[in-house]
Amino acid sequence: MGDIVIKMTPFVFEDGKTYYFEIYEQDYDNNSFHDLYVYKKLVVKRKFLWWKWENIRYDLINKSPEWVSTELNSREIKDDIKKIIIAKSAKHQIKDWDGFVGDISDDLKKSLLRDSKLNDLLEE
Repeated sequence: MGDIVIKMTPFVFEDGKTYYFEIYEQDYDNNSFHDLYVYKKLVVKRKFLWWKWENIRYDLINKSPEWVSTELNSREIKDDIKKIIIAKSAKHQIKDWDGFVGDISDDLKKSLLRDSKLNDLLEE
């Protein structure tokens, strides 16, 4: 990453959550675009006996940067941020998608669903 053009800036998205973005100069010779990174703020609450504390971390949403014009038009930046968040959002998937394609028996579907639920429980 190059030098910071716009440091970590918070904004509230239409889902009500607070996200952050940063804009960096590109390392290579391209003077017409900057790199845009979008982060999601995660607050992890921890408790041990009577001590309670919070850890805050920022998870990068877009692994590869989105290019924004060096003119830094706020409308374009907002559109790019919205595009990134919607692309990574889980609620914009196909409704009623069960993850199976083709002629799969109901017994196999139930077995796979049961295994995935067990894995989810064991990971927590």
